[in-house]
Amino acid sequence: MNNDVIDSFPIGADWLQARATASPSAVALMAGGRVYTYGQLDELASRLCANLLHENLMPGDHVGLLMPNAPAAVVAVFALARLGAVLVPLNTRLTPGEVAWQLQRADCPHLLCAESLAATGREAAGERIPIHLLPVGGDAFAAWLAARPAYTTNGLPAERPPLQAIVFTSGTTGFPKGAMITYANHFWSAVGSAFKLGIRPDDRWLACLPLYHVGGLAILWRACLYGTAVILHDGFRPAAILDSLAHDGATIVSLVPTMLQRLLDAGLSAATAPALRLILLGGAAADPSLLAEAANAGLPVAVTYGLTETTSQVATMMPSDARAKPGSPGRPLLFTRVDVVDDDGRPAAANTPGEIVVSGPTVMAGYYGDAEATAAVLRDGRLHTGDAGTLDDDGDLWLLDRRGDLIVSGGENVYPAEVERVLRAHPAVAAACVVGLPHAEWGQQVAAMVVPKEQATLTETELVAHCRRELAGYKLPRHIAFVEALPLTGSGKVQRAAVAQLLAERRETA
Repeated sequence: MNNDVIDSFPIGADWLQARATASPSAVALMAGGRVYTYGQLDELASRLCANLLHENLMPGDHVGLLMPNAPAAVVAVFALARLGAVLVPLNTRLTPGEVAWQLQRADCPHLLCAESLAATGREAAGERIPIHLLPVGGDAFAAWLAARPAYTTNGLPAERPPLQAIVFTSGTTGFPKGAMITYANHFWSAVGSAFKLGIRPDDRWLACLPLYHVGGLAILWRACLYGTAVILHDGFRPAAILDSLAHDGATIVSLVPTMLQRLLDAGLSAATAPALRLILLGGAAADPSLLAEAANAGLPVAVTYGLTETTSQVATMMPSDARAKPGSPGRPLLFTRVDVVDDDGRPAAANTPGEIVVSGPTVMAGYYGDAEATAAVLRDGRLHTGDAGTLDDDGDLWLLDRRGDLIVSGGENVYPAEVERVLRAHPAVAAACVVGLPHAEWGQQVAAMVVPKEQATLTETELVAHCRRELAGYKLPRHIAFVEALPLTGSGKVQRAAVAQLLAERRETA
């Protein structure tokens, strides 16, 4: 565990309360057709905190949050912080079984759940975890809170614990791991980001990334520290995003390449987003042709590289510099260090590929309940990302490969080992290999090569239906090829590059 980060930065203040005291009338949140000031957001968080105490949630509890992007979710994030509980944001696209596994892995004794996701929540929680249902609509949520107990500081901790959230990511093993994100991580991430991007009093950060992603969650804490506003969208709908960029005064928006391409296709330009000063583009490698198209539309794109384990941003190339080096995320944020090392852990020469290693106060405290996985990536306070890249002669970072076999489809991470495990669980499957194939809209598309058992009959439709029962929709194979054997190396390992090439060829001739 990276204890230096935790121990060196004790956090005693309630950030939302401090912000509401400093600027109570400043706009904090725009969502669902309503506008909330910091004073109003603080009052809602106090009321929800009181209700959680009344329902026996305690400081230090790990609390699952299964909610879409909505005012209630934002209030829940701050209410849990005020309570001194640890947030465990859960992907709303997961199956009940996947949610149940994460709740158990994170030792959650409670689940806060949107009424609209009650069926998933109840099945995931079962009989062992109390489920607390919340309305997500702004008016319904406010009315629900008004009927709850008045706020009291009785039972609240004198000082907030250091751990803010356990945010699930995954590794090449395919088993999700809970990255422990501290308030210190958020603080230094906000400082580094502000130093790089700048802050304006009228900034409004449009958040269409889900709050269960660290990229969405970080926006809430940054805005609270800066005293700026968040424009929250529930999901990505190009028409709604374009309307918001045109009329809501959004100055910054966080996107993944797929989102940017769809917005460009729908007519996004500097003229249709008059207040926009920055598009923070991350989540997957940015194609130079996409960046060129955005530049031709007059859009200010800042390419960024980040991870869950680093509380979002690691390095960012500002638009003024990106024209000379399209695709590079540039240099690290203030207080963050990026190195590229060879197989022996020694610094790689300029322009020589190696593993990207990140150090600094934004690096997570470790993986919850997984000392082995923590030790594998955190060594001497440095995060070994598993990503391949280079540093050029100017010290700018170039990303070559994201986490080896990781598939990034539409901004969502898909881990081949997880999909392969589900495929192999089918009684007619002997072996399977899952890879990502290039896709014009989604960046990558999940594809699988499957070896059926002898004498077994198996169809693609049947196999996809089997996977759908166990996996979120974005993880499902969109192309399946049946073969007699997988291509192997001399040591018996699957040749993933060969699998990807064969699948790509079959897809083209299909």
